[in-house]
Amino acid sequence: MMKVVVYGDFNCPYCYLASQRADRLARCGTAEIDWRAVEHDRKLAMTGTPADADRAVWDKELADVAVLALRDEDAPAAAPPVISNTHAAVAAYAEAVSDGVADELRRRLFRAIWVQGRHLSSAYEVRHLIREVMWPQEDITDRLANPDIPSLLDRDPDLARIVRRSGGTIAPDGGPLTTAGWRRLRRWRQEWLALPSQVIPAVIGPDQIVRSGIDGLDYLADLADLADRAGVADRAGRADRAGVAAGPVSGRRAEPGPGRLRARAA
Repeated sequence: MMKVVVYGDFNCPYCYLASQRADRLARCGTAEIDWRAVEHDRKLAMTGTPADADRAVWDKELADVAVLALRDEDAPAAAPPVISNTHAAVAAYAEAVSDGVADELRRRLFRAIWVQGRHLSSAYEVRHLIREVMWPQEDITDRLANPDIPSLLDRDPDLARIVRRSGGTIAPDGGPLTTAGWRRLRRWRQEWLALPSQVIPAVIGPDQIVRSGIDGLDYLADLADLADRAGVADRAGRADRAGVAAGPVSGRRAEPGPGRLRARAA
């Protein structure tokens, strides 16, 4: 299986599309996705930046994303009211790699911003999402039938694990809580800054070519399209042997518009 590296940030709508395409490739077994979160603009206010301050740019970028989106992809209809500083979000993602929940947290962070319109500059807001992912799930009927029995989390003898599952993987200031998380985040940023440009998403395939922005999105779409065609061919072969018809390819790429992608200062 090929390995594809993607550098992206959670408050970029193009990266939201890249995340969906990365998940699609992972689901069909075409590629192993190594998503590396980077904070593309450290100058964004920790209290958030009103989207109306740059409304024309956001409208144009969202129009571009709507054209680029494949048939089964979710293109955000509007920018969140407040643009998040993603310091805490990228730190949480770096820590989630250690806990084995990085993919699920990545999806939830993107959806929180681009579907729910949430403001995630605060570490406490990000911790809510971490807890939703890591908190042990219990059958509510068991809890109602035996309310005096401690919950799964309360029965955990590892205090550090309890803290992490409660959302405490990042510090109150939004930084990573562990040395491993801090080093991972620093390495990702250094590697991203060493690329020819800091346009996101930045996609690196097995050929080691860096494809940024729309080129990166097109590359992910091409891989997904090849996977779909391979799947159709495989189904057709089985259908021929069984004497039935194979289904169609699930989606087609839209032609990208000429819009500007988010070139960010380091």
